[in-house]
Amino acid sequence: MLIRVLPALDCRAHWIDFCRRDSSYCFIESPQALVEFQTSYLQITHLAGAHLDGRQAVKYSLGARYSVEPAWALIRACDWKLTTILAGLEQLDFSGNVRDNSLLGVHTDLTVRKFFAKDRRLGSPSRLGLLEPLDCTPSIWNADALARLLANGQWRDLIGESNADVDADALLLQLLDGPAAWLGLEHSGRLYLLHRRRPLASLIPDYRMPEPRLKSS
Repeated sequence: MLIRVLPALDCRAHWIDFCRRDSSYCFIESPQALVEFQTSYLQITHLAGAHLDGRQAVKYSLGARYSVEPAWALIRACDWKLTTILAGLEQLDFSGNVRDNSLLGVHTDLTVRKFFAKDRRLGSPSRLGLLEPLDCTPSIWNADALARLLANGQWRDLIGESNADVDADALLLQLLDGPAAWLGLEHSGRLYLLHRRRPLASLIPDYRMPEPRLKSS
């Protein structure tokens, strides 16, 4: 699934554009977060750090069971700024579920919950899709270099072990899940992707710059 990347959510126009999309589910660059509306609840996953294990990602759920208005009231009270919402959430005591009557001065039946996303493959925009492309062969084919190559499509003729079909996105997710186990090795014009010293796939690097990324539309 293609997840759009938006630069920010810091004004009324941004939120309206966000909610008019076919899917109200987007990465935000600053602050780094995954934001989505599920029925009457606003869910925010805070993705602090460029190499975050998804099991450590903090997720907030804000809303009311029967109406989306409490969530919108909070957004308006925070001057339409996602940074302000997150700052307020980080100040709350989450020893249990919160029936909020004080968060940022909003008096509604808003319920706020905090939990861990528990998604190992969830990462921040700087980690997924916004990795800088390569412009030449790196001195060492470590996990970071391999991820940049795969994320930006700078390859051709990707084949799996024993000429089996292989999916580049699946390889990238595996690599990001456990970067310490991966290494690249060039031989006879091909780059071999090694997992725990075992070749899983090979490809031919292609350092042409990718097309500019679409951040909003």
